[in-house]
Amino acid sequence: MALSGVASAQAGDPAGEAFEAEQRQEIVTVYGTSNPLPAFEYPGQVSVITNDDIELRAPSTVSDLLRDVPGLAFSGGPRRTGEVPSLRGFSGQNVLILLDGARQSFTSAHDGRFFVDPALLGSVEVVRGPASALYGSGAVGGVLALESADAEDLLRDGESWGARLRAGYQSVNEETLTSFTAYTNTGAFDGLASIGLRQSGDIKLGDGSTLPSDDEIMTGLIKGRYDVTDALSLEASWQRFDNSAFEPNNGQGTLGTGDSVLDRNVDKDITTDTYRLGAGFNPVSDMIDAHLTAYQTITEVEEFDATVPRSISREIETTGLSARNASRFDLGPVQTTITIGADWYRDEQSGFDSAAADGVRGGVPDAESEFMGLFAQLELVTEHPLGLPGELIVIPGLRHDEFSSESSSVTGKNEDDAFSPRIAASYGPVGWFRIFGSYAEGFRAQSVNELYLDGTHFEVPHPVLFNPGMGSFVFVTNEFIPNAGVKPEKTETVEFGAGLDFQDLVASGDRLQAKLSWYQSDVEDLINLSVDFAYDGTCFAPPFFPCTAGTTRSANVASAELEGVEGELRYDSDRSYVRASYTSIEGTDLVTGSDLGTLTPDRVALDLGLKAHEWDAIFGLRIQHASDFTRRESDGAGGFTVAETRDAYTVADVYASWTPGFANGARIDAGIDNVFDERFERVFEGVYQPGRNYKIAASWQFGG
Repeated sequence: MALSGVASAQAGDPAGEAFEAEQRQEIVTVYGTSNPLPAFEYPGQVSVITNDDIELRAPSTVSDLLRDVPGLAFSGGPRRTGEVPSLRGFSGQNVLILLDGARQSFTSAHDGRFFVDPALLGSVEVVRGPASALYGSGAVGGVLALESADAEDLLRDGESWGARLRAGYQSVNEETLTSFTAYTNTGAFDGLASIGLRQSGDIKLGDGSTLPSDDEIMTGLIKGRYDVTDALSLEASWQRFDNSAFEPNNGQGTLGTGDSVLDRNVDKDITTDTYRLGAGFNPVSDMIDAHLTAYQTITEVEEFDATVPRSISREIETTGLSARNASRFDLGPVQTTITIGADWYRDEQSGFDSAAADGVRGGVPDAESEFMGLFAQLELVTEHPLGLPGELIVIPGLRHDEFSSESSSVTGKNEDDAFSPRIAASYGPVGWFRIFGSYAEGFRAQSVNELYLDGTHFEVPHPVLFNPGMGSFVFVTNEFIPNAGVKPEKTETVEFGAGLDFQDLVASGDRLQAKLSWYQSDVEDLINLSVDFAYDGTCFAPPFFPCTAGTTRSANVASAELEGVEGELRYDSDRSYVRASYTSIEGTDLVTGSDLGTLTPDRVALDLGLKAHEWDAIFGLRIQHASDFTRRESDGAGGFTVAETRDAYTVADVYASWTPGFANGARIDAGIDNVFDERFERVFEGVYQPGRNYKIAASWQFGG
């Protein structure tokens, strides 16, 4: 095992005891209810990744960091520019992604959903299950909420300012990282500024092959908060991700077709800027705890193919405003919190193609969509409900959304509205045991791409004609077909579960928390992008034209069902910790009987850690096992064909962290991912995952 560690004191040292107590404190969710609530008491499933977790794992991508979260999977291959999250079998725009509360609405057929460097994150929450009652469209599968780091994450006891230098390396893609962060908290003001550079090359895969993927990533974060009075605070932040890559136009592609035109890379520039302004007002009144947030996220992907030459781009700009207030009071024996809020946001998409006479890029309609939502939620907490022992929490909520879409290529608007109710309850008859259940309805509005897509989807070689002058086949196209009749997706989900919470279980001061749940989602009008790839009959006989390679269009699946089981366990003590998770998802198109394409194999994950206080170090082992997987599709004649299959795999990582007591402020993190160089692939990729990866990072922190 490689040596490295997290700050900890010698056994018996009061500072060490305080650190260990902090490590075992209550894990709190904010995004589950929009108000702080212990994750164990939350009537559902939510995972919270803390700043300590992020520091210890030293991830290169967000998928590295969240690999073992139950119900969450990343598809699209190992390139950071192509990874797309799915939650409980729902992918794409059915997963709401927030960065400091700002929606990340970027969508593309073959690029990732969001672009963030994990080195800038302070925490992550993954709320699993429908959250439309709070967040509206896009939260059918759940919420992936990313919070950037702030001064509190880095300041040590007694410090009011500080700075950190960090450098890292990993072997699987020859990646280097350098960063500098400065931060302060002077009472009324706290702020942080950070700049970083990652440079990486081609990715060595587990089967011995190499995936082209050269990246140079510049990142920056500036954020601050000022307390104008004891009641009023103002916040502002700017976060930038700028990735210059040399890779295929399709960030999820693998190359290797044998055709010199298809097997070529392009210069790709990906930039994301997220601007955020916020205000909080919390006077000496339980009736007012108000927050107002305004934000704008601009994401652009530009590609240049020097062999044509040709430039194309896609830009999505999201502008939003969110306001909410929480009032707290007692209704007899019931502690009550009522949260009322409103959200407005607009997504605008534009595309460009230098090879098109009018500059319009096929498959990227110039269009916009607008959303307005109002919601209300109650949180009711009572002791000894109806004379029974223990505590009962009931959380009902309701939201109404109105939304519309329009495109410059189509006359008129596409308009609709939706109600999203939810009721959830959690009951603990004793402190160490709790049961919970919920019913929720969710929706996801049609995207502008699903409504208005037209133009060329992709080009493939003609099945017969070859052009000797070009040294390649003649190319024909698969075309997008717009479908203004696509309906919004609607879901109904029920979930039941139970949890255990033990303290002083094995040793004094230790804590074990575990939750297990079963859920079922009935989906109406599931939106599915269908690629009908087939050459016209005229392609095979003179004159071999007209010739196309089929069409691609979005359409609704009338009825579908997903169900699954999730479990998560955390154990912390003075000397060790254990993290474990389990995921199982099944889904069926109830019309055809086909398996849904968004499913993942059953997975079990285990993370074991040893805290060696004598050496100021932590040693850890992570193991993930996924079962074999087969996805079937209806053949239209009462039978099924195998559409996708993948062998089972087991991946093991080792890691360590060391904060030497003789070098104040120094820290070394190291590890080996995929220790046994396992050759494995996730379901959606058609490409193997990275092979054995040696990594190390060193940092020096100082302040006063």
